[in-house]
Amino acid sequence: MLTGINVNNITTRMLDGWPLENNININRYWRETGGKPDNEVNKLLQIYYGDGKGKTTAALGLAMRAAGHGYKVRIIQFMKGNAYSGELASASKLGIEMFQFGRSCPQADLIKSGVMECDNCGQCWISREGITALDKKKTDMGWQLVQDSLQEGQADILILDEILHALDLGLLAEEKLIGWLQQVPAVPEIILTGRKVSPELIAMADLVSEIRKIKHPYEQGIKARRGIEY
Repeated sequence: MLTGINVNNITTRMLDGWPLENNININRYWRETGGKPDNEVNKLLQIYYGDGKGKTTAALGLAMRAAGHGYKVRIIQFMKGNAYSGELASASKLGIEMFQFGRSCPQADLIKSGVMECDNCGQCWISREGITALDKKKTDMGWQLVQDSLQEGQADILILDEILHALDLGLLAEEKLIGWLQQVPAVPEIILTGRKVSPELIAMADLVSEIRKIKHPYEQGIKARRGIEY
């Protein structure tokens, strides 16, 4: 049980005698004591889609919550390779696994350090007309990791970020994803994100949220901001 709570100093908190210093390492507690998180029920399929900002953000929020309860969380990002994104550092601190299978940014180190801002050069963006053999190869690598994640029992929560966009561009066949989903066991919970989704996937899902763009700062000429958009 959680004891010794001091609202002014979280470093004094204890969980069954374990000191919880700085970042509260609930994951380590569950692993090393053999404990299990509560509500062990059949997991569901969730989809966040639409043309609005916030799909990945919503998935990351779920990941953070799940990690806090001791769940093993794995995030596989398709068509993303920006090593400067803040969520990579945050995920590492929380014990969340993140894998990226997309184009990298040549200025990633400078952007990550804050010396340079993302200038929307587009080098990391994959367009329908500009798909390369390497883009396809990286997608295939990501898809293989998705399948391995189930075989190895590596995740309680599996987030497939931008996989719907990979489907839309033809980098991955939807039939593969649907066939795989039909064979997925009760664990893990699976979250799919991307701009577009087919009626077939919507019918399979237990939760579907459409995130629509009403207004966006890009329309005012405001570029992506460090710590907000990346």
